[in-house]
Amino acid sequence: MSNEVTVCLADDHKLFREGLRSTLESDGRYKVVHEVGDAASLKTELQIRSVDLVLLDYRMPGGGSLAALEYIKKRFPTTKVILLTGMDVSPIFQQFVDLKADGVLIKEISSEELLGSVAKVVSGDTVVAAEVRNYLDSKKAQLSAREYQVMELILEGLSNTEMADRLGISIKTVGNHRHNLMQKLSLKNTVELMRFAIKNGYLEGE
Repeated sequence: MSNEVTVCLADDHKLFREGLRSTLESDGRYKVVHEVGDAASLKTELQIRSVDLVLLDYRMPGGGSLAALEYIKKRFPTTKVILLTGMDVSPIFQQFVDLKADGVLIKEISSEELLGSVAKVVSGDTVVAAEVRNYLDSKKAQLSAREYQVMELILEGLSNTEMADRLGISIKTVGNHRHNLMQKLSLKNTVELMRFAIKNGYLEGE
C-alpha cells in the first residue's frame, strides 16, 4: 500500500463518521474524500469521484446497504467495500457475503483492529468478524437475497401486489418468498416479523 488509499465513509451518524475519519487519516495511508449519510448521496458522490474503499453502515437510509453494496460492486468493481454493523449477528450477513462484500465488521472493534482489517481488505483479503463467521458457520436460518428484499418491503408496508410491481416478479413468486422467509425465521405473521425486525435492528423500536 505505497499509494494513498481514497475512502468514502457512508454512515448516517456524523459523530461516528468523524471517528472513522480520525482513525483512518491518523494512519497516514488513507484519505477520506467523501462523507455521506444516505444511499442516494453515496451514489452521487461515487459518480463524481470513485474511491478505493467504501466503509458502509449496514443501515443506510434511502435504499438500504444491501442495494448500495450491489450498486457499488456492479458499477465500480475495483472498489473495496467493508460493511460495518452495530447489531447482533443475523440472517442479513449472508447477503453481504453473497454479494462479495470485502469485509463485514462489528462497530465495537478497536481502532487497531479496524486499521488491521482495512489494511487486509485493501491488500486483497476478505475479512469477516469472528462473530459473523461463527453465525454463518452455524448454518442457522439464512435468507436468500430475494427473501431479504421481500422482508424489507413487508416492513415498508407494501402489499404482495405492490412488491411484485417493485421487484418485477409475479404475485405468486412474492407469496412463495414471503412463505419461505417466515419459515426460515420461525415466524407466523407480520406482527411477529415486526417484532423480529425491531429486536434485530432492522427497525427502530423502544
